[in-house]
Amino acid sequence: MSHSSSPRRSLRATGTTEQLVVAAREVFESRGYAATTVGLITRAANTAHGTFYLYFKNKEDVFARVMAEVTADLFAHARAPWEGDLHDQLVQAIGGYLQVFGAHRGLWRCLLEGMHRSPAIEQMWLEQRRPFIDRIARDIERNQRAGLVRPVDPILTAESLGSMVEWTTVCWIEYDEPRGHATTADELARTLADLWYHSIAADPGAERAG
Repeated sequence: MSHSSSPRRSLRATGTTEQLVVAAREVFESRGYAATTVGLITRAANTAHGTFYLYFKNKEDVFARVMAEVTADLFAHARAPWEGDLHDQLVQAIGGYLQVFGAHRGLWRCLLEGMHRSPAIEQMWLEQRRPFIDRIARDIERNQRAGLVRPVDPILTAESLGSMVEWTTVCWIEYDEPRGHATTADELARTLADLWYHSIAADPGAERAG
């Protein structure tokens, strides 16, 4: 009896956890970080207040789970193999990043708010973005060995280029910058890719001529 009921309990727990995460995402996106409470999350999830604490320690804990899921989706869509035409691969990767970022626009403003209020949220975001920066650095090193990327510091370059895309996207989606300049996601992706490409390519003029 106990063995047969254990998988069912596990499934129920998984279902409840996901129910709370979905509700938390909706509340954070609509209310912002400061105005979101555990009570609002459980109300949106249609669960008892005490149930929340069976799965999460506090508001910070569930926000970290929400952002982990969105970040995984973000980086999966932004992933490009860096094979073939590097410029085209960058356009594809940055375009995927913009697509997912735009689908969760309320969460990024919420993240900025949370980072200024909670050192734990700040640390959470730094840890979640680190694999993305490390992957860029590895791709730079690999393409340097292939002679496609000029001799730049992989870590510093990855941090700089990743931050360029990250913050430009925040300003474009959250703050409608640059003001008065109608920009599509495709145009922004191509501009960012062009800046990225020409900053590291070993011979950008030869490969992209014409």
